[in-house]
Amino acid sequence: MKPLKPLKKTEIFNFSIGDFGINLNFQLLGFFLAYFYTDVFGISPWHASFIFLIARAWDAINDPLMGYLADRSRNKWGTYKPYIFWGAIPLNLILLACFSVPEISDSMRVAYCYFTYILHGMIFTAVGLSYSAVGTLITQDQQERAKISTMRMFFAVVVVITIVGSYVTPFVNSQPIVIEFIGIELLTLNGPQFKDEAEGWFNVALIFGIISTAILFYTALTTKERVNEPVQKYELKDLPKIVFGNDALLILSASMFFNTAIWVIQNAVSFYYFKYVVGIESLQTIFFQWMLPANIIGVFLTPILTARLGKKNVFIIGSLIVFAVNIIRHFIPVPTSEAYTLFIGLSMIGSSCMMFCSICQWGMVPDTIEYGHWKTGIRSEGIPLSFFSFMQKLAMSFAGFFALQVLAFTGYEANTELSESAISGIKWLYNIIPGLFSLACLVTLFYYKLGVKQYDQVLSDLNNKG
Repeated sequence: MKPLKPLKKTEIFNFSIGDFGINLNFQLLGFFLAYFYTDVFGISPWHASFIFLIARAWDAINDPLMGYLADRSRNKWGTYKPYIFWGAIPLNLILLACFSVPEISDSMRVAYCYFTYILHGMIFTAVGLSYSAVGTLITQDQQERAKISTMRMFFAVVVVITIVGSYVTPFVNSQPIVIEFIGIELLTLNGPQFKDEAEGWFNVALIFGIISTAILFYTALTTKERVNEPVQKYELKDLPKIVFGNDALLILSASMFFNTAIWVIQNAVSFYYFKYVVGIESLQTIFFQWMLPANIIGVFLTPILTARLGKKNVFIIGSLIVFAVNIIRHFIPVPTSEAYTLFIGLSMIGSSCMMFCSICQWGMVPDTIEYGHWKTGIRSEGIPLSFFSFMQKLAMSFAGFFALQVLAFTGYEANTELSESAISGIKWLYNIIPGLFSLACLVTLFYYKLGVKQYDQVLSDLNNKG
């Protein structure tokens, strides 16, 4: 195989901005769907928790089948790009359905949520794993993959989470949207006035869906699959070998499960935390605006640190600091409108280090593709990435299920003055539980052995065979 030309900056940008489109959809669900189900749609936490959990049972079948189909299809656009292009509109239409409140009976509401959430997971698999698979076919250079991962996380985390965490809530509640940076007010916008919260959520989903669709179209049309791999010829019976014969994939997927559970639980309960524990909903907006510079610092430092220490070691360091921050934050006073400096400061450190983890995690995934090819003799982008996607969605659903079960167990009742046990449950979900997941992620990473030298040897062996 001839060496590929270095990627142009525009090529890195054109592909990476696709994660902005995917995460406008993905993060809106991760942040607010649990709250929407319980406090807007009127479903009990117990029912809502099983919606998240049962959806993943179907994904155990759907995700590998989607990977199998994607690997074996090709047209003039490429192997995976068509799924991004043609899946963009359905993905965001079903997002709109997830944040709609139809006039139906209570039992039908639960069925409606099951249907829309499961369907969203199926379409998200087609788009998300195809997007990640295209990333493995743009370049095989580790440093270029690190650059792509860094820019992807800038769009996915720095930009999207700032928007979702800071501006969605005031928009939905028809409040002024105050744009700040490091505590300095830059601009105040007055959004539309909605008749109720349900109408606000529908309009947020509509706006996000339109932007997401346009960006995914742009990425599909401007990105080229440069690595010329033949259409895969493996059979369905080879799926277990492709997945379970790839120890690097299994270990990285396990660490990703724990790392995803951290932010899903925190994001899912953040609205509950500021509404019921802090008692000042507006502090959530201030909180996420302070996380913007923290995440920018994380994006800036990650490639510098990985060049010196390697992606695995930076991932471990990030996980260790995130663990420490969450445990310490649990024992400091609850923030108030006058005193939240220590709370914000600790959170900024943790947020920067979560960027280390997210960037390294996605930068390491493509390496496991070549490793699996080298170890099993079967080349597949779709199956490893569908497994990784399944584990990510499993983590999201488990975290959502776990958080909602804790709320139900501790006696949470929406829009009431909560009991001490319910308040305590939210506090533990916001700090201690994510800290323990970060510790589990750290321990798992010690078993990951695919370093720079081993990967270079894998790539050399594959090229010599080719």
